[in-house]
Amino acid sequence: MSGIIVVDQPTDERVAIWQVSVGDGLESTMAGAWVLPADDERIDGLVRGRLLVTTEPAAGRFGAGADPAALVTAIREEIADLDRAFAGHLASLPSTRRSLVRPRWPSVPDAATPESAGDPLASRALTLARWVSDLLTAWDEVESQRLTRPFLLSSGGETARDHPPGWPAAPETTQEEAA
Repeated sequence: MSGIIVVDQPTDERVAIWQVSVGDGLESTMAGAWVLPADDERIDGLVRGRLLVTTEPAAGRFGAGADPAALVTAIREEIADLDRAFAGHLASLPSTRRSLVRPRWPSVPDAATPESAGDPLASRALTLARWVSDLLTAWDEVESQRLTRPFLLSSGGETARDHPPGWPAAPETTQEEAA
């Protein structure tokens, strides 16, 4: 299971972190949350080597991170591609076999819905983490639909993909160990 770390720095003195676990055929889950002093040495261990999604206030310290809006676009593009592949396959069948049911693609949330965390300093990170989790749950549904249809396996392979093609796009989305 891999994790995506959502990082916010709501004040100069505090950092809020939410972990979203994904992969291994599991729906995404909210796996942990921390509100730590900005100089806490545990922060490095929580973010190092992880895919980051950062808020604007945290981007200065942690980098721009992966863009959830780009994830929305990537999921929708993949759904459109898969739907075209389905339509092409259906059209290639003899008219007597054109009764295949079109996949029921999931809805993909356009934006985050504001959330309230137990600690108000964590609310912005929670809002973003919940949106990322919802998007990755939608992606998991897309992959489930794709993998149950043999004619769609050529679009992405025979195993579930953690993320849609092209996301994350930014090379600085993973926090690397400082040299």
